[in-house]
Amino acid sequence: MPGLDLYLASTSPRRRALLQQAGLRFALCEPGDEYAPGSGQHEHEGGAGVPAELARERAERKARGARPPLDDAPVLAVDTVVDLDGQELSKAADRAAAGRLLGRLLGRRHLVHTAHCLRTPDGRLRHELATATVAFADPGPAALARYLDSGDWRGKAGAYGIQDPQLPFASLVDGTLDTVIGMHVAAVQRLLDAARSAS
Repeated sequence: MPGLDLYLASTSPRRRALLQQAGLRFALCEPGDEYAPGSGQHEHEGGAGVPAELARERAERKARGARPPLDDAPVLAVDTVVDLDGQELSKAADRAAAGRLLGRLLGRRHLVHTAHCLRTPDGRLRHELATATVAFADPGPAALARYLDSGDWRGKAGAYGIQDPQLPFASLVDGTLDTVIGMHVAAVQRLLDAARSAS
C-alpha cells in the first residue's frame, strides 16, 4: 500500500481511532502470536516488575514480532500499563475481576504508562514512554455497578477506559488524555520524524 506513514501492530480499536483522528496513513498488521487475542497470561495477570518497564518491554516485543506485508513503512507497537503503587493492574477476565480491580482504584490516584516502539524497515528500534496521572472518585456502589454492567471495561488495562460514558468518576490529573486511552499521538509523531531524519 503506497504512501503509508506506518503499520500499526495492534488489535485495539482505540489506537486505530487515535491515528485516524491525527490524519496518519496506516495499515494494520499482527503484533505477533504472543499478543494474539486470548494468548499470553499478561492479558489477565499483572506482570512482575516495574510497570513502566513492563510496558516498554512488551511494546518492543510486539514491534519485533510484527509481520507487516511489506517492509515499506515503519511498524508501530504500543503497550499501556496501569500502575497502582508500583504494581501493574492488567485486564479483567470477567465482571467480578473488573469489580475487584476498580475497587482498588476508587478514591485514589494512579499512573498510566503508554510505551511506544517504532521499528523501521532496516530493523532499528526507537522508543518513547508517556505517563499520565489519573484520579478516581468513589462514586458509590450504584455508579460502579452501572459501569460494570456496561461491559466497557472489557479488554482494557486496569478494567476501565477514561473515555467511557459510564465512567464519569475518572479524571485526568497530569499528562495527556490520549496516553490514558492507549497511544500518545505526539510521541508517535516524534518517533516518525526522528526515523525520517535518520533515513
